[in-house]
Amino acid sequence: MLENNERYPLQNLLVEDLFSSNKLIALLLVLILISAMGTIWITHQTRGLISTNGELVLQHQALQDEYRNLQLQEATEGDSTRVESIAIRTLKMKRVEGDQEVIILE
Repeated sequence: MLENNERYPLQNLLVEDLFSSNKLIALLLVLILISAMGTIWITHQTRGLISTNGELVLQHQALQDEYRNLQLQEATEGDSTRVESIAIRTLKMKRVEGDQEVIILE
């Protein structure tokens, strides 16, 4: 048998036994591990994409709100009565009378 200072090569025997007689079991074990790692990776990628999608939806809503506000502001500032009232009150402008008009023809 083995002497006192020699160790029994249990690890070598297990590896040899696994690959010699149980090749199908070893292959199935490797496939299960690959499938598990793939599932973990796909789940991680999906969660990242869902998070990114949520952020993009919030940005889209904020941009839509800003666009509506800009449309309202443009409609308000483009109104001729508002421009006329600012010209009269702030700038002290007044309408030109008919006798003050000068028409230049070429």
